[in-house]
Amino acid sequence: MRKNAREAVYKLLFSNQFNDKFDSDFKNFIFEEEKLSGEDVCFANELLDAFYQNESAVNEVISSLAKGYKLDRLYSTDKCALQLAITEMTYFNDIPYIVSISEAMDLIRKFSTKESPNFVNGILAEYKKQLEK
Repeated sequence: MRKNAREAVYKLLFSNQFNDKFDSDFKNFIFEEEKLSGEDVCFANELLDAFYQNESAVNEVISSLAKGYKLDRLYSTDKCALQLAITEMTYFNDIPYIVSISEAMDLIRKFSTKESPNFVNGILAEYKKQLEK
């Protein structure tokens, strides 16, 4: 289920906030913990690859939309959800924007603060408007 794949990627991105890079053993542990199918592992790896190949561009989008907030000052939980959603919205044309936003919001509600959903949703809604122009 892609929902579990996204949560696995979210956890890996979050761990990266505190460690330089995760190794394949840790990645496989997270994938097993989330009980990912073979198809989900492929999707999770594609999502991770897309993010790491475009990390600077993704972070620039977040910085430009998070007016008044520097990237390094965002809650790590919020930043990871934004990185995940913006990567999907930008580089995965087969996923509707609303699905990426909804999945990011589910992660935020599960892992972040009470104030975070409004902040994250506002940034993703603005990005969706920009992409649709």
